[in-house]
Amino acid sequence: MNKVFSVRNPLQGELVEFVRSSGFSCPHMDILIRDLVCLLGNYREEDVPLFPEVFVMLSVLDLKGLAPGTERLRIGAASLDDRAATTILKNCATLAVRGWAIYVAKVSEKTAEFGLFRALRYTFAAHAAELMVQGDGTNPAILIRNRGYMVVALRNARAEEFTAAFTSAPATESPFSRHVTMLTQAACSSMADSACEPFLPYMQRLLLDQLQRCHGTLLAVYAPPTDGACPVQFSDGVWLSAPLDLATAYATATNTKNADSLAALQANEALLAGMLNSDGVVVFGTNGTVLGYRIFLKPDAQEKEAASHKGGGRRRTFELMRGRLGTEFKAAFCCSQDGETECARLGS
Repeated sequence: MNKVFSVRNPLQGELVEFVRSSGFSCPHMDILIRDLVCLLGNYREEDVPLFPEVFVMLSVLDLKGLAPGTERLRIGAASLDDRAATTILKNCATLAVRGWAIYVAKVSEKTAEFGLFRALRYTFAAHAAELMVQGDGTNPAILIRNRGYMVVALRNARAEEFTAAFTSAPATESPFSRHVTMLTQAACSSMADSACEPFLPYMQRLLLDQLQRCHGTLLAVYAPPTDGACPVQFSDGVWLSAPLDLATAYATATNTKNADSLAALQANEALLAGMLNSDGVVVFGTNGTVLGYRIFLKPDAQEKEAASHKGGGRRRTFELMRGRLGTEFKAAFCCSQDGETECARLGS
């Protein structure tokens, strides 16, 4: 007996309640949303993984309320059939980077307009995903985006969420988002509340975006030395004589809102992206800074004896950092090459 199985139909059945709760009642939009979710689980162009954010709405007018004053680039229209999602992503996914996102808006019973818009006008500004849930809920919208290895998260204007996992593991909410939140909280833990409150969501957005585009990395959070000198355990790597101060660059950009401060913030973001794509560990301070990168940790005799020989070098280094929580690190984070993440934080 030959049998063929697809997750498309079972997924649509699971999605119906969430889509209806989001304010959508069109069966053609149901199919589009289902197919976008399936494709975004592992979307690639020329074998390069892409992570576009897709906003689905019932009217183009809703886009103006979601992102007032931002640019909109109309790409085309698609019939709401089984090919619509593929057409939309094929034409837009490679362009949905650096603040740009895809929009899909229904224009007739069986047709939708699609294109791109600036979901994030400035890196320090509120994202369209945040503005979407700050409205009165009268303009239905669903944001669909990849949030980890074969995990797609949907969020509507009512702040309700639905997570689809395309793996054999038990269904859970995106561990990627949760792990990045844990790390970011540790990396801001010594900041004053007045500075931490606006900086924390910015830092989360930045790391979520950059970590999805790196090829695996290790991150740690460490209390900055009062004298700024490199601790001996980090001597095998690059310890910055002046930390990369993301928190100060962010505060300056938000307060002055001029071209120079925005350029400085973007320059810091570019440096961080390069560090995340380097070998070794990137070490964050607890005050919104980056202290070092390309750091290679060495286990002592006791740690060598207790270490597991399972897994690759990145996994063994993560376990080494986990074992040093409290005595050395405030948090440790690991992102594998295939996108799976793990995080351990002191006190959690």
